[in-house]
Amino acid sequence: MHIACLDTESTSTGKFNEILELAIYSARGELILNSLYKPKKNRRWPHSEKVHGISPLMVQDKPHFQDCLRKVQKIFDRSQMVLGFALDNDIRILEQSGVTGLKPEKCLDVRELFWGVYGDELSMDFYHVPSLIKCAEFCGYVWEEGSAHSAAADARATLYCYEVLMRRFIRKHHLCQLPEGQEALTDEQIYLGWHKLQDIVGVELHNRAVEKAKGWLYLIDCPEGILLVARKKPLAARKDRNAGDAAGDISQGGEAKSRVLAGIELADYAKGYDAMYARFKDKMLPHSPGGKNYYRLAEADIEGFKLYTNTFEG
Repeated sequence: MHIACLDTESTSTGKFNEILELAIYSARGELILNSLYKPKKNRRWPHSEKVHGISPLMVQDKPHFQDCLRKVQKIFDRSQMVLGFALDNDIRILEQSGVTGLKPEKCLDVRELFWGVYGDELSMDFYHVPSLIKCAEFCGYVWEEGSAHSAAADARATLYCYEVLMRRFIRKHHLCQLPEGQEALTDEQIYLGWHKLQDIVGVELHNRAVEKAKGWLYLIDCPEGILLVARKKPLAARKDRNAGDAAGDISQGGEAKSRVLAGIELADYAKGYDAMYARFKDKMLPHSPGGKNYYRLAEADIEGFKLYTNTFEG
């Protein structure tokens, strides 16, 4: 299998981020690309320089990445798998720089593979996997003195972690027998592990999206009118509320109290807010104070609100 294991170093993480270094290893551990590039827009990157050590002086005579784009694109075009650690960051800057064809189904994030192997054992949250340095050390990788954070060193460590972790992942999920002494995984073995990881990550992301979408909508009777409020948690569970919330009263700095008329728990509270806004739009009071939208609602509107429900379709 043609594998491109990559790492990038760049000027920043924002909109004007530019590639300073790109390193790519093959599946056989050959360093097939390791180049520095001069950015077109950025002249200094002091914060990033402290991490990777690439100074403006080091790249002043180097080509722009776009001038080498065809060479880089050919490597990715012939690759069946693209590897990286926290790969989404690398993919983002590569695509910003003109590289195409880096589809999600072609990419394997070794950070996700580490979670797939050790997530349960270490009670590890999907979004809080340790750094590459810690993951590499966990896999038994020995860094050369001062080498971490160069693109070539990080790509090499990533490839090592992939090879160790993929074997452990296959064994953990009993995907196939791995003969003792087998030096390299076969394409079939790799695909078994890769597809299983994609399935597990897909389920995790879906479950996270379902949890993130859940929330509450409230109708609150205020002196200015009825306010439609969306909350991730019930009002009574919010730290900035007082004990009166449970009884339906909300204090406003010693002023007149507001009263919760109704509250509903939804599978997708953002979608619910949009639906209620559209339903009540014609009942909005003019010149709402404080940038908030207040409504004049009849009892039938409130009862209809109480009956509203929805599903998550993400």
